[in-house]
Amino acid sequence: MYLFTRRARLANGNTRKAITWAADITERTNKISGVEFSLYQGVLSPEVGTLVWSTFLPDLATFEAASDKLNADDGYLGALDDGAKFLAGGADDGLVQLVHGAPDPNRRVEYVTVNRAVCASGQLTAGVGAGIAIAQKAEQISGIPTLVGMDVTGSYGGVTWITGHEDVRAMESAEATLMADPSWGETIDRQTAGIYSEAPELTTQLIYRRMV
Repeated sequence: MYLFTRRARLANGNTRKAITWAADITERTNKISGVEFSLYQGVLSPEVGTLVWSTFLPDLATFEAASDKLNADDGYLGALDDGAKFLAGGADDGLVQLVHGAPDPNRRVEYVTVNRAVCASGQLTAGVGAGIAIAQKAEQISGIPTLVGMDVTGSYGGVTWITGHEDVRAMESAEATLMADPSWGETIDRQTAGIYSEAPELTTQLIYRRMV
């Protein structure tokens, strides 16, 4: 299974109109493509105004079929062009292949925490194993499922941890529970040493809130 994302950043000004457009283009995308996309906005994180459209895909043929439908629809393409004025620059697509966990369609998620690291040279296999071990430890302590994915595009050797939360209180509680458990820090230290790149720009923590 794959996680596809499209990331863009809002330009300054016209915030209300931009948010309305983003919600509308999400609805159009879902209706035309037959694939269910969600719209998230970055919160409490760098690059204020970041929007992310995301969907889980069983295979790449599903993406290709959805993309062909969208590209053949003049109304969709016109709406996409109309929204260019609301964005600062273009958009970036990303594709992650899940190696641990699966999304639960029946689970309500409003907030998502996303942690990313990149495997050090020669540590790809170890990085995948460490990524899964870290997710399993987080699940054991917090009781909340964590997905692990490997970047298919973008940074080679990128590992992504994705955790969904019902609301902001649940997210805060989960983070507090992890930080209060001594074994959590020990696991991070043990599993990451020498496995992932130490370049700070490659190790990130972001929070997103669902808008649609």
